[in-house]
Amino acid sequence: MSAGDEVLAQLRKTEVIGRGDFGFPGVEDGNRYEDWLVGDRGAFMSQSVGAFMLGRLRAWGITRIYGYPGDGINGLLGAFHEFEDEIEFVQTRHEELAAFAACAHGKLTGEVGVCMATSGPGAIHLLNGLYDAKLDHAPVVAIIGQQARMSLGSNYQQEVDLDGLFKDVASEFVQVCMAPEQAAHLIDRAVRIAQATRSPTCVIVPNDIQEAEYSAPPRAHGAVPSFDRVSPAGDPSARRGSTARCRCAERGREGRDADRAGRNRCRA
Repeated sequence: MSAGDEVLAQLRKTEVIGRGDFGFPGVEDGNRYEDWLVGDRGAFMSQSVGAFMLGRLRAWGITRIYGYPGDGINGLLGAFHEFEDEIEFVQTRHEELAAFAACAHGKLTGEVGVCMATSGPGAIHLLNGLYDAKLDHAPVVAIIGQQARMSLGSNYQQEVDLDGLFKDVASEFVQVCMAPEQAAHLIDRAVRIAQATRSPTCVIVPNDIQEAEYSAPPRAHGAVPSFDRVSPAGDPSARRGSTARCRCAERGREGRDADRAGRNRCRA
């Protein structure tokens, strides 16, 4: 029995998780939950939050992330070594180009583009490219570093109110990851909302959270596990629902236009 199997067996004994029926593709009794979650790298509970986030993005079909290194995202950058053959980190000349590259990726491929930048000025440089994505309806997820949680509000070096700064450009979804248990549902919702609305979304990750050990949400009141089925970001079936909604909306507009024309003829 592998280390991952031992962890899963122990979790089932303590009823932290049930048996099967998680809604994961291919996850049934006898298959390892952590294999789907983070790949065949041993027990998922020993992963850092940064590594878990990259694994979650890979599960969504993300294979390329555009960004520029900085101290505020060291926990995420270090985790790329665990995904060398699965996720490519494309280093651009600066953060603004990373956002434009992710936007172009979304426009040209239909997939969700992902960009990454450090806190402070690095994060601010993303804005031009993200506004391009917002105005051209390109699905983009921005992963942004932030100062450690304990220093927030102290006017620490390069501390910026990123939540407020990105509230307009990422109006559909912008959240700060304040606990390891949030990581799964924040990444899931950021990708899913970017897909559905074809707009930029943003996840802000303090640097101490990036290096903290990931832990799944407990089965307790107030906990929000994210166990929904993951649809690859470039899967045409993931856009089928939004296409149908667009067609319904178009038919609705045509009907309203016909009614309006009929009323105008009656008045004439």
